Amino acid sequence: MMAAPTLFALNPALDRAAIAASLKANRLVQVEQALVPEAAETLWQVLRHQTQFGLAWAGDGQPGGQHVRPEQLRSLPPDQKARMGNGAASAAGGGRFGFLYGQYPLVEAYAQQWHPGHPLYQLLEEINGPAALDFARTVSGADDIIRADAQATLYAGGHFLTEHDDLVVQEGRRLAYVLNLTKDWKPDWGGYLNFMDDAGNITAGFMPRFNTLNLFLVPMRHNVGLVPPFAPLGRYAITGWFRNR
Repeated sequence: MMAAPTLFALNPALDRAAIAASLKANRLVQVEQALVPEAAETLWQVLRHQTQFGLAWAGDGQPGGQHVRPEQLRSLPPDQKARMGNGAASAAGGGRFGFLYGQYPLVEAYAQQWHPGHPLYQLLEEINGPAALDFARTVSGADDIIRADAQATLYAGGHFLTEHDDLVVQEGRRLAYVLNLTKDWKPDWGGYLNFMDDAGNITAGFMPRFNTLNLFLVPMRHNVGLVPPFAPLGRYAITGWFRNR
């Protein structure tokens, strides 16, 4: 029986020294063609056709966020779904932390085996494997990285993530990553990963371009811009943090 192909197959042509230099100088970097083409294509197909997304949201009264499992989301009445969206929008409109997006939380799903044999469980194992962890330590300079978490995300019309810096001391977040897996995204469809200075100016905005890996050191202020209702495609990504605990 043939072994399953590697999903987090980093492109061997990546210039790790240049990536490390950018992270050291700017605390962020966007890496084009991060995975070998076959791996990126497979992951894109898995997210589009084999992944059931629930909903992650945070609003007034839920500052740390909540998520609804895929099968629960399908059975929720429309008014309850609307309350989640309205709660997230109320927090964002009031200048408070809030978010709303489709989510498949890999660590929880893997531990509880929500969908045995799902390809994304293999992906989580690979992101925690020697090759990925060595890459993260090398480019970040954080030799204490020992593991990573991951979630699959889907930003559709009306989804967003407000400004925050990712710092949660007890979680040991060292290096954040966003692996974009959407094809043919257009600038007018929003969903950019934006970075801000202390004055609130956007100093960098990363388009969710297919097979790009966005990396940034924690803490760093950022958001994911609103995806407008007319955007015809979902913004797919694998996101998480490399951690030292």
